[in-house]
Amino acid sequence: VKEFFVAVVNNSGLTLHIRQLAGVNSHHIVEACFKAFARALRLAVEIDPRRAGAIPSSKGVLEQAGQAHT
Repeated sequence: VKEFFVAVVNNSGLTLHIRQLAGVNSHHIVEACFKAFARALRLAVEIDPRRAGAIPSSKGVLEQAGQAHT
């Protein structure tokens, strides 16, 4: 599981923090990590209709391969 999230971070440029706050059953802990990650990722990439036409970034730009797109 750790290797999966390390690979995602290394290949996407994301910053990711995962903390286990409770639980002892490893299956449920892993399941909760993936579900929380999926929900956070969905919220991060979905288009917000209230910001129609705006760049979906807190920085105001989207970058890919070292080039900024505004």
